[in-house]
Order: sequence, then C-alpha cells, then structure tokens
Amino acid sequence: MMTVPLIPLTVLVGMISLGYIIFGVYLIYRYDGIGVQSLSLFSILWGGKFILGSVAFYVLASNGVTGAVGLRPETLPDTTVVVLLGIIEPPLSALLTASAIFVWLWFIVQYTRRIGQREKLGVATIGGGTFFVLAVNGAVGAAASFGAVSINPVFRRGFTQFATVIEILGTGLAVGVGIALLYSTANNHQPFTERAMIGLTLPIVLPWLVGYLYRFTLVTEFQSISALRGITLVVGLVGLWRAVTEHGLFEQLPASRSVGRQTAFTSSDTAIIVVNNDHNISDLNPAACDLFSVSAGDCIGGSVESVLPESVTQEEIRQPESTTFEISNSDTVVEAVTTKATDDSGQSIGETIVLTDITAERRRQQRIQVLNRVLRHNLRNDLNAVKGYVGVMADDETDTKRFQAKIESILDDLVSIGNKAQNTEEVLKADPITNEPTLVSAMVADAVESVKSTYPSTTINVTVPETPAVRISPNVLQSVIEEILENAARHVDDVTITITYDTDLRTLTIVDDGSGIPDHEITVLEDAQETDLKHGSGLGLWLIKWGTETFGGSVNFDTDDGTEVWIEFPPSLVEDDSNRL
Repeated sequence: MMTVPLIPLTVLVGMISLGYIIFGVYLIYRYDGIGVQSLSLFSILWGGKFILGSVAFYVLASNGVTGAVGLRPETLPDTTVVVLLGIIEPPLSALLTASAIFVWLWFIVQYTRRIGQREKLGVATIGGGTFFVLAVNGAVGAAASFGAVSINPVFRRGFTQFATVIEILGTGLAVGVGIALLYSTANNHQPFTERAMIGLTLPIVLPWLVGYLYRFTLVTEFQSISALRGITLVVGLVGLWRAVTEHGLFEQLPASRSVGRQTAFTSSDTAIIVVNNDHNISDLNPAACDLFSVSAGDCIGGSVESVLPESVTQEEIRQPESTTFEISNSDTVVEAVTTKATDDSGQSIGETIVLTDITAERRRQQRIQVLNRVLRHNLRNDLNAVKGYVGVMADDETDTKRFQAKIESILDDLVSIGNKAQNTEEVLKADPITNEPTLVSAMVADAVESVKSTYPSTTINVTVPETPAVRISPNVLQSVIEEILENAARHVDDVTITITYDTDLRTLTIVDDGSGIPDHEITVLEDAQETDLKHGSGLGLWLIKWGTETFGGSVNFDTDDGTEVWIEFPPSLVEDDSNRL
C-alpha cells in the first residue's frame, strides 16, 4: 500500500531537483560577473545529486522496497537494475554531494572576499582531499562488487567508515566556513542583507542535514525522507531564487570591498605596516618591502623594530604625532603616522603604520630655503655696497672711475647669480633619466670645451675610457661637470684639473690643485641647509649636489689638498659595452 504514494512522491522530488538544474542554466544565460559560474555549477550538481537519489528511490519502490531498515545487498531484489544501482548510487551520490558543497564554498569565497593563494590552496586541499577519498572508496567498492578485486571484508568496512568520516568532516567544514563568511559579510557589507544570506544558506544546509538523517537511519522510510527532501529542496530553491532576483545578488559584490581594500593596500605607493597587539608585524605591503629592502616572508611575525632604523624606537613611532626619520644608508626621509586598528566592537586589534616618503618634499623645501637665503643674502649685501659706493661717488672729490669699476663688478656678480639660479632651475626641471645612453667621455669633452672657452689658461687633463655610457640627461650631468670645472677655474689662475673615470666603481673623479673649497661651504652641503651663521657663498655647489641627486647619484668632496670631487653613478644607469663603438 505504501508503494503507490511513494512513486509519485519520488517523481515530484525529482522534478524539484530538476528545477535546480534549470536554475543553474538560467544563471549562466541571464547574469554575468564574479560568482555566477560557480553558483550555477553548484545548482546543477546539487540538482543532479537529488535526481540520482530520486531515481534510486523510484527503482527500489518499484521493486517493493520502501525503507532502509534491513536494507542489505543480499536482501535486494536480484535484478540487474537494482544491483547496478546499489553499486553505483552510493559512491556517486557522495561525490556529487562533496563536489556541490565545495563549489558552493568556492562561490561564497569568491563573492564575499578577495581570493588569494591561501584561500585557493585551502579550498583545493580540503575539497580535493575529500573528493579523492570518496572516489577511491567508490572505485574500490565497485571493483569488489563486480569481482574485479578481492578485498578483505573487515578492511572494506573500515575504509568505508573512514571515507564517511572524511566526507562528514570535509563537507561540514565547508558548510561552516561558508555560513561564517556569509554572516560576516551581512554584518559588514550593508547592501548584502541577512535575507540574502539566508537565501544562500537554505539550499545547502537543509538538504545536507536531511541526507544525514537518512544515512544514519534516523529517518528510514523512503516516503518520509522523500517528503523531507522535497520540502527542503523547495525552500532552498525559493531562497536561492529570491537571493538572486529580489536581493540583487549579482548587482552588488561584497568582495569588491575587500578586493578594493586589498588592492589599495598592495598597489599603494605609500608604505603600510600592520602590527598586532603584541607589536609584531601582521602584514606589510610591497611599498614597505621596497622602502626597507626586506621581504614580507622574513618580516611577518617579527617585531616592527626589526625593519626600522636603529635611530627610531618602537615607542617613538607609536606616538600619535608623526615621526620623521631617515632610512639607513640612504638619503630617503620618511614620515610615519600610526593609527589604532579596531574591530566592529571597538576592541583594539593592532595598529597601522603609514610611512610616507617625504624626500622630494624635503628637497623642495631645502631648495626654496637655499635659494631664498643665497639670493637674499647676496642681494642685500651687494646692493648695500652699491648704495654706499653711489653715495661716495656723489662727492665731487671722489675718484668715480675706481668706484664705478667696483659697482660694475658687483652688478656682474649679481647677474652671474641670476644666471646660476636660472641654470639651476633648468637642471632641476629636466628629466634626469633618458632611454638612450650617452657616452661619459662625450659629456666630459663638451664640459671641458665650454669651460676652456671661458678660462683658456686652465689646464684640464682627461683620462676617461670611451666605452662607459650612462642613461642620464646630458643637460643635467654636463651642467654638474661644468660647474665643478668652473668652480676650480674661477677661483685660481692657471689651475690644473684632472678628470678620471673608475669603471669598477662607476665613479667620475675631478681633482684640481687649487686652494680647495672652504670647509664651511662643505659643511653647509652636508647639513643640507643654510642659516644666518652657516651659509655658502653661492649656488654652484648646490647645483652640483642637487643635479647629482636628481638621477640618484651621490657626490663627495675632499678639500685637504686642493679639491677632489667624486660623482658616483647608479649601477642601473651605467652601460659599459665595448661593442658600442
């Protein structure tokens, strides 16, 4: 009597299951974007799993079997269809269950957050491991049933139990993680509502639980389990439909929030370090790795002091006020600002340290300050002198020609300072790096020719190889070389200058036998600022320093015996190709 209502019921459950497949196809044709394909695949696999179950119940019911109590292979009707179904359905159903659940988890991860290597590895490891164990169990069972292999019954039962445990643990973990991600997203991403979360949860949780009611013989009658399957599948399909169509599942993507944040974190040119409550590094972006010349793998988990210069302590950088410091073995100046990081409940979870490279800004301020100081100092002093000479010249008994010469000399100096300021501005505005390399020897030769035309008595000896070339703008480097040569020739008559180039050190050296640059001029350059008590006499040395800094080089002075200047080129800008010529 139970057979008659059971068969239509199994057909009805099969039709409901077919609705999942239809819905999966509908998603592919109707929607685009992240997660559409994975949710569609889940729906198709899930529908296929329950269609298979309905077919199994239908066949068994048609052969007089209406419940699972006492159901054993030896008690099944001895028909080919029933035997094949008993061999194929259990492992295939388990594989479809695991596949659908992990595809569902993959969709949840895609939809709610950025998928990184760790997420991919985690889902692949757990899902792949579960699927592999179930596949092996199914293959071994089928082979044993068809007599292809002989397996000890005790071992067979033990391995089947092991596979069942793996299935429960694997799928249970996937369902739990998926629900947790949906719940977190519903709380943190306002457009994604709790109703949408429930709509995505119902299709997986209710039928999954009903399946274990049957497998653990808590519900044994096919009619009861079919009714439960039908109800839960209908509820799940309705929830899935409403989540997609009414709650705009694919019209807003919660993952964009985490993707946007992560993208901003990784692609930002500003260095960012995230530390936990123990003041250990939780994460740092590529800009921070580049700034401190470290790798993320070596730093994560270590103290934040491990990446900071020795001159900066952890207490200093954690102050609410910004902290400024220089990177070790570099002229890079960094401003660090630390902010507290809290969770949704306001509890402290660490700190975020934002480190901004302010080197360019500092250099800009320095240049403004130097130009202001030099021009103001020279204009004031020289114009005061001119004013005094003019006053003296007003006296009829004064030798006006002598004072006129002094005034003309002062005015010439002021014109020279103006020209130097203009030249400095042009050097700083020029693009210092070029795509095409220029021979160092050619730029030196042009600089020597220019200086010799103004100071013909100067002796300049050049020993520079022909092959080295640099991808530095001739407008910049040649101006720097000219200023060094002119600085020596301008202050000493008949000075001898020697220019050499060290290929191994990538250094251009210029030596003169003059009186040497005054120590206070070098001190001003080293301190990188001018004050009322400490200032240079002009812009020439600043042009040398600033011009060299623009292409990432360094300049050093030795004034013990004459003046020796070293200009070191960045290795990345130097080419030493003997085949060039």
